Amino acid sequence: MPKLVILTGAGLSAESGLRTFRDQNGLWENHSIDEVCDGRTWRANFPLVHRFYNARRTQLATAEPNAAHCQIAQWQRRYETVILTQNVDDLLERAGCRDVVHLHGFLPEMTCVRCQHIWNIGYTEWQPGEQCPQCGAIKDARPQIVFFHEPAPQYEVMWDTLAALTSRDVVVVIGTSGVVLPITAMALQFPGFKILNNLAPEPAVDGTAFDHVFYLPATQAAPEIDRIICERLG
Repeated sequence: MPKLVILTGAGLSAESGLRTFRDQNGLWENHSIDEVCDGRTWRANFPLVHRFYNARRTQLATAEPNAAHCQIAQWQRRYETVILTQNVDDLLERAGCRDVVHLHGFLPEMTCVRCQHIWNIGYTEWQPGEQCPQCGAIKDARPQIVFFHEPAPQYEVMWDTLAALTSRDVVVVIGTSGVVLPITAMALQFPGFKILNNLAPEPAVDGTAFDHVFYLPATQAAPEIDRIICERLG
């Protein structure tokens, strides 16, 4: 059976009011990436890291899935679909998607680096001084986010999924700059029909590696992408 693979980046959630990962000056929500998303420095910046991600959870609580999230959920109901996302928000799940592979972590969750316990705190704030619910550690709790200079365990799922693609399958890439993942090389390497949807051309993403390209907001491109998927997958 032909398969549909969706790979999404921050551009998917931008229309829901969540800003993309970093501005052109290298800042994320006016903070240096090195301060709030670096596996080498998070302990040294412990209070700032928790304040930063507490604010992101508060922001996420006010966001709603947009039409593109909902369209992806519809595709998953119609086809054999794998959803891979670089996003740490839960808007795909709230739109009705299942078994979403979060490549870079999941904002509503915390993890303890001492005992490896993972637990969901929803959109609440984590207060430094709170304990890990399993081992009681205080200084070892951190957001369940893959920081820079750390391995990303879910990449193995991504590469296995892409390696299994055939010429009958369809890959849709939505809203990613190609800075973190080598999107162009991935598109050139794997068979099947490939669709790119970014708001505008990105220096790190070569549109000629794709069979069809949409430079539009995801919500505007979704109906035409849906038509193409229907033609390809039935």
